[in-house]
Amino acid sequence: MKILVCDTSNQNCSAGIYEDGKEIAYELSFETRTHSETFMPLVHRVMEQAGLKHEDLDAYAITVGPGSFTGIRIGLAAVKGMALAADKPCISVSSTEALARSCENATATAREETILVPAIDARNNRVFARVFEDDTMKTLIPEDAYDADDLAKKIKNMPEVVYGTRRQILVVGSGADVMKQAFERNKVHINVYCAKGAAITPKGVAGAAFAHNELISARDVKATYCAVSQAERLRKNDAAEEYKIRPAESGDVDSIMGLEEGSIPHPWQRNEIEKLITEDNKCAFVTEKNGHVVCYIGCDIVIDEGNIGNVVTDEKERGKGLATAILKHLLADLKKRGVKKVYLEVESTNSAAVAVYKKCGFKSYNIRKGYFGVGRDAILMDCEI
Repeated sequence: MKILVCDTSNQNCSAGIYEDGKEIAYELSFETRTHSETFMPLVHRVMEQAGLKHEDLDAYAITVGPGSFTGIRIGLAAVKGMALAADKPCISVSSTEALARSCENATATAREETILVPAIDARNNRVFARVFEDDTMKTLIPEDAYDADDLAKKIKNMPEVVYGTRRQILVVGSGADVMKQAFERNKVHINVYCAKGAAITPKGVAGAAFAHNELISARDVKATYCAVSQAERLRKNDAAEEYKIRPAESGDVDSIMGLEEGSIPHPWQRNEIEKLITEDNKCAFVTEKNGHVVCYIGCDIVIDEGNIGNVVTDEKERGKGLATAILKHLLADLKKRGVKKVYLEVESTNSAAVAVYKKCGFKSYNIRKGYFGVGRDAILMDCEI
């Protein structure tokens, strides 16, 4: 059986032709351009290299995730389109299994004594991962999105680890460093080898496809994201860690100064922060986590316009959506006060902050050169509320 195998689920993309497990042609791309630009030309080159047309194929195999939301969608759309046009079936392949089958154990420890952990970085100390026996590819812990520490504890408590039948852990993929740190924090005292640079290859996709060989209609191929939305994560965080947004109080000044001093080259002075909290034409909010201030925002108000000063989040709490949540809370409060338009300045290189502001409805209208210092330009943004 001839199969075109494809992967766009992570940073690299690839395609290959395999017949009954034997490699005919393949190409693996690490280009920085998006998969929407690189994937189909890559497929065409592989087909030409193999000397085949789509009607010569018996099936298409595609990684369905977990991994990059956008990458997965690009690959699925392209492969389903090719399969439907050629009237051929498809094979869905797990990204974690394809990653596992793309790697070979080159350590001194035998495969039958090794646990294989394909791990894809999902940010915020999370990984998309699965745990296999290296020699049999038997799943020991199912594929899912895991907190790295939770997964490390699960592996630590596995009978194979507790009783010493598996005395080595081999972690492969972009989540390797995250898992290595989690193993260290959780005192997993067996050999841990990490291969962060390991990537999904056509050989790995083909290995998984031929191992299962489950042919389905292209219409039935669905993505496996293994991830919840940011809103759902925040609701879980709110419940588990008790985040609370409230107006800033005089007793918060020291905490706010600490946030500023840890994040901003030129933090505000104490009297400026005190004015934000006490004066009628200003307002400030803080986010508490279990009683500790972890995020704050301040704003000046002039008649029906507002100007946001700083939005600062504790470094350990970044990436959880706290800045977005407190900004939306501020905008809702300003609207109740009769404010119609809000302005702010953000350093042009601060792409994370710019993304948060755009998400909340802000648009850029000008650039102010050198506003934050030599070579540090400000993007001027505004938002109607």
